Parts: sequence; C-alpha cells; structure tokens
Amino acid sequence: MIFRYLTLSLCLAGLTACRGWHHAGKPAPDGRFEGNPEVVRVTRTQGPMPTRECMANRSTVTLHGPRIHGDSLIGYFDRDSRERVAIPMSDITNVETSRVDKLRTTGAVLGGAVVTYVVVFLLFMATVMSKS
Repeated sequence: MIFRYLTLSLCLAGLTACRGWHHAGKPAPDGRFEGNPEVVRVTRTQGPMPTRECMANRSTVTLHGPRIHGDSLIGYFDRDSRERVAIPMSDITNVETSRVDKLRTTGAVLGGAVVTYVVVFLLFMATVMSKS
C-alpha cells in the first residue's frame, strides 16, 4: 500500500513541474507572444492603471489572454471577470511568461526519486530486521 502512495506522489511531482517567470521578448507580428502564453506578467512604469483601483499603485500586473493591438498590450485581470485592460507599450518596461523551469523540474523529480528510494530501503530494512 505504501508503495502505491510513493509512486503516486512521485508522479504528481513530475506532472506539476516547477514553473518560473522568464523574459518574453518581442511579440510576433500578429500580436502574440512566442508560445502563445495564456498569462503574462507585465512590469510597467509607475502611473495609474486604467481600471481597478486596487491595482493602481502596482508596478507589476498579471494579465490573462494577452495580445498586442496597435500600441497597447491588451489582456484581462483574471479569467473569471473578463475585465479588460489596455496598457500602452510605452509604459511597459518588461514582459514575462510562465514556463516550465527544466532545472527545477529535474531537481524535483530526482529529489523525489531519492526520497522514494530511501523510504523503500528503510521499510525493507525494517521488515528484514523484524523477521530476525
């Protein structure tokens, strides 16, 4: 039974993977970013946001469904409300996308494998010792 839980936890660690924010670079001519990300994190110069008072003093904003239209980056504050916001490209200092970090993911999988091996070894040793 314990082996089933260990295998499941190792598989879940690999599936969730470790994600990180990476510089997105310039968008393609059709107004989309490389890899067509669902979410981008925008760092902008200080200034009032066009909507949402709670976001007015933040320099970093996460946008869902990003797209370049004219001279603005258009997106939504979240998937549910679909409240659209447009940020002028001149106000943006950096755009990042969330991607799988290969190094972190490899470390998590290898770390999970080592932990699984140690637990299985200790259980095996405890079983052998109890039979003696």
